[in-house]
Amino acid sequence: MTTYKTNKTTFQLNWYANPYHTPLFVAQSKGWLLEEGIDLAILEACSPSDVTEVVGAGKVDMGMKAMIHVLAAKDRGIDLTSFGTILDEPPTGLIFKKSMNIKGIEDLRGKNIGYIGHFGKIMVDDLMKQAGIPQTEYKMVRVGMNVTDAIMRGEIDTGIGFTNFQRIELEELSGEPVGMLRIDELDGLGCCCFCSIQFVASDEYYKNNIPKIEGFMRALRRAMDLTIEYPDEAWDIMCRANPRLNTPLYTKIFQRTLPYFSRDLLNVERDWTKVGDFCKHLDILKNDFDQNSIWTNEHVPSTGTPSVAPVTAGGVLPSKTSPFAVTPEPVAIEA
Repeated sequence: MTTYKTNKTTFQLNWYANPYHTPLFVAQSKGWLLEEGIDLAILEACSPSDVTEVVGAGKVDMGMKAMIHVLAAKDRGIDLTSFGTILDEPPTGLIFKKSMNIKGIEDLRGKNIGYIGHFGKIMVDDLMKQAGIPQTEYKMVRVGMNVTDAIMRGEIDTGIGFTNFQRIELEELSGEPVGMLRIDELDGLGCCCFCSIQFVASDEYYKNNIPKIEGFMRALRRAMDLTIEYPDEAWDIMCRANPRLNTPLYTKIFQRTLPYFSRDLLNVERDWTKVGDFCKHLDILKNDFDQNSIWTNEHVPSTGTPSVAPVTAGGVLPSKTSPFAVTPEPVAIEA
């Protein structure tokens, strides 16, 4: 049995490395993670459904996963803490070629519908139940994240995907317009926050590694700033780290993803409240569970690294978060 121990910090992606992971690779390539004492090993996932179990069991230090899956994991006894957001409300729904002539949920009768994992099936089954469509009148097919390939092969007629990813893939590969029935609109949620992508760790790892979590978030803060403000440079870094992404298709996906990157990296209380209630509606989370108990913004930097000091020491609105905060001079009070 080996006694070798690594000093690397492991990070599990929620899929193969792709455009919406760009800030993570920017932080690594720029050396900003190493500046924080973090030698990060980025791991790709063959099956996205494995991520919550692998991270939750402590087999990997940190990872990323959609908000709804973080909550649903809790109901399975997997304790995760979300300490930030990388992708904010990417529109998600059932994508299809326009030639399928799907206009609404009634048009899904008799269709083969692809889903990623267990909870995708639960969401679609619930929508069909709301519409009064029995399970005998449609077929659910598990295709993982390969919805585009499954549609092109004719295995499914429609499937769950992101508007900024699989929808673009299908447009490019099929050569025809692609439609989408957004799940948030069909359910009247008012936002597509259930598919926001979170930074997560097991509760145990999170509690025992606060300095590392803080360093990781400082590096990601810098990387997100660069990705949003200098997207061409960020995409060049991503393609050098992952040469297979250097194609017109993935470049288009990256461009379409830019509006959904989380500028502030913050967990959003409104979203956790709404998604938690949605999970309770789907019966994948106990009604008495407080969904706002499994996330924190405590370690999210409020700003990046300023390039110049403020004209007035401490800034015109000095605060505890100011990187140039100063201690006021004591004032003498005459007796």
